[in-house]
Amino acid sequence: MAIRANEGSDAAATRSDLPVELAIPVHEEEPFRVLLQFLKKRAWILACAVLVGALIGILVNRFSVRLYTARASIALQSGDASSQFRVEQSQSIGADVDTAERIDTEIEIIHSRALAFETIRSLHLDGNPEFYPFPVGHPWDLSRPEIRAKLIANFLGTVKVTRLGHTDIIEIYSTSESPELARMIANSLIDRYIEHSFHENYAATAKISSWLDDQLGGLKAKLEKSQQHILDLQKSIGIYGIDQSHSVVAANLEELNKQYADAQVDRLLKESRLEQIKSSSPDVIDAALGSSDPALVADKQRLAQLNDQYSALAETYGLAYPRLKTLRVQVEQAQKELEREERAQRARSQKEFEAARANEAKLLSALKQQEEEVFGKGEKAVEYELARSEYETNRLLYDGLQQRLEEASIMAGLHSTLIHTLDTADVPSFPSSPRTRFNLAIGVGLGFAFGLGLALLLEAMDTNLKTMSDIESSLQAPLIAAIPEVDADHLVPAQFKQHAMAPGGSSWSRIAEALRGMRTSILLSSPGAPPKVIMLVSTRPQEGKTSISALTAITFGLNGSRVLLIDGDLRRPAIHLRFRIGKGLGLSSVLSGKAALKDAIVEWPDLPSLHILPSGPVPPLPSELLGSKQMEDLLRQARDEYDFVVLDTAPVLAVTDASVLGRLVDGVILVLRYGAVQRQVARRVIDMLDRSGAHLLGVAVNVVNYSSPDYSEYYGRKYYDYYGERNAE
Repeated sequence: MAIRANEGSDAAATRSDLPVELAIPVHEEEPFRVLLQFLKKRAWILACAVLVGALIGILVNRFSVRLYTARASIALQSGDASSQFRVEQSQSIGADVDTAERIDTEIEIIHSRALAFETIRSLHLDGNPEFYPFPVGHPWDLSRPEIRAKLIANFLGTVKVTRLGHTDIIEIYSTSESPELARMIANSLIDRYIEHSFHENYAATAKISSWLDDQLGGLKAKLEKSQQHILDLQKSIGIYGIDQSHSVVAANLEELNKQYADAQVDRLLKESRLEQIKSSSPDVIDAALGSSDPALVADKQRLAQLNDQYSALAETYGLAYPRLKTLRVQVEQAQKELEREERAQRARSQKEFEAARANEAKLLSALKQQEEEVFGKGEKAVEYELARSEYETNRLLYDGLQQRLEEASIMAGLHSTLIHTLDTADVPSFPSSPRTRFNLAIGVGLGFAFGLGLALLLEAMDTNLKTMSDIESSLQAPLIAAIPEVDADHLVPAQFKQHAMAPGGSSWSRIAEALRGMRTSILLSSPGAPPKVIMLVSTRPQEGKTSISALTAITFGLNGSRVLLIDGDLRRPAIHLRFRIGKGLGLSSVLSGKAALKDAIVEWPDLPSLHILPSGPVPPLPSELLGSKQMEDLLRQARDEYDFVVLDTAPVLAVTDASVLGRLVDGVILVLRYGAVQRQVARRVIDMLDRSGAHLLGVAVNVVNYSSPDYSEYYGRKYYDYYGERNAE
């Protein structure tokens, strides 16, 4: 059997130099020291968990698919080259459009299904297995809607479009297993976007140009007709050249003609503006609305501010940030307000057109009335004047629309110059996924967290007395000895006595020093005279109580005292085996009256001051004998004849022998095996001894590993070095 103890037997002795009542712990459980002790004890769990986490991270990096990401970027200008060619009624509002809203719209266009499908067709990705694996020898059929949906969904899943900070720059990221394919997709998507933007803007402007051309054709025919009419009138009345009429009626007629011409121009312009507003192109609608309405401008500015706040918060805190929900509602309300204002603008344009048309009709009616009056006085002269005025009106209107048509043609060619490619995508040199360092760090972190949780769980489930401080604080009893773990030959009484008495290094045996410390603690445990009859108990078998009893008796005998060692374990006696003596006569024989005490006592030849009373034959009722009047008389006689009596008994929880003897002895020492006794079990044993009337001197911890973290953190590592084995000098 091996017995271990703490390095600090000397320290244990020092701690027990005070009486039992005053022997209290001098160490306090500092949080940092407790944490350090816990980490040292459970370090192997943490190390294994971290290694497993790192291994998982390595495996994830090893078996994950390598993905490459190519990056390209484009810049959107706040204005366009066509703005300088527009007439006053269709000035560019690019500077007034909210930048964040405009860029968000362009991002959605780039990430649209239409551009995705155009890019797939242009790169023939339906036949590229690196983009989307297909059955052997059978490329994907784009004519099938479900196939198109799969390819488009896969394309959009590999493309990411974002805004660079608060700039007008848009970044396009394309991810693929093939570096070259990632580059091609990013660059081709930009090309398709620029081409799409050009065609959309050109088609919208061309639509307006076509409408103006139709109107211009009608005006041209009308102008030619009025010109022919004036020539016919000149021939009819014999006028050659321009005739100036001085008639008041003619002057009024001329004024009405001018007003009617202005009304026609105004009606045509407002009709043109209304047609622009009804156009499907957002750019044309914005150009038609202009920036003249303060309410519309204010709504756009407010929507721009809200979008900027939303983008900034989303980029900084992520989409889960609570305030984003409130901002999203405000953005939607502002968007609805803007749409409501635009509808109001359209309604006003419609009303203005109807008013212009009504004004034109009113002037036409007045003009006809004036013509009837003029004809009453000189139909031919007035008719000529009217024809001349009509001709001038048609000519002015024709020239104005001709200028507008030329401007529309220029806008169609220049409107798409808002987009510029900043950086084209290059072939990526390194994979973007897996992120090896990140995965490894995550594996190590999760492994450490799991290991720490497991260590804490095991620590919480472990109810054993694990540390010296734990023993003192939990049991409320002084620690009088920490007996080290030693080889079995050190426990043989003859070997122990030889090593303890030999000069030189052997006298510094750690177990001998631990027992000397316990002897000092016992001698100083009571004021006045030390206890003479000492009983050693344990909670259960195999805690080293019998070996400690034998070696304690030898330690007292080496001090010159007469010592009697009694084997009080009448159920499983072992003292006679330690000293290799017979047990024919012993304690049971004396208590049953079959032998006298002096006849049953055996003197140990190696140490004459040590006498041994073996257990004797095993009786049928050991507890009855140990609690009898004869046992009390025996201890009284031994107290008179010997300086010290060491009594070895059966475990407390196993039988009642120790509880019966507790009231007959001067002091009790509880022997606990280090790290093998549960806290509640030790408390129950102390409670049983206290109720039996026993006086507990303290606790002796057995089989202690001096190099363990629990012990070294309590006494300090230098104690182990100081009380370690020394060589003879």
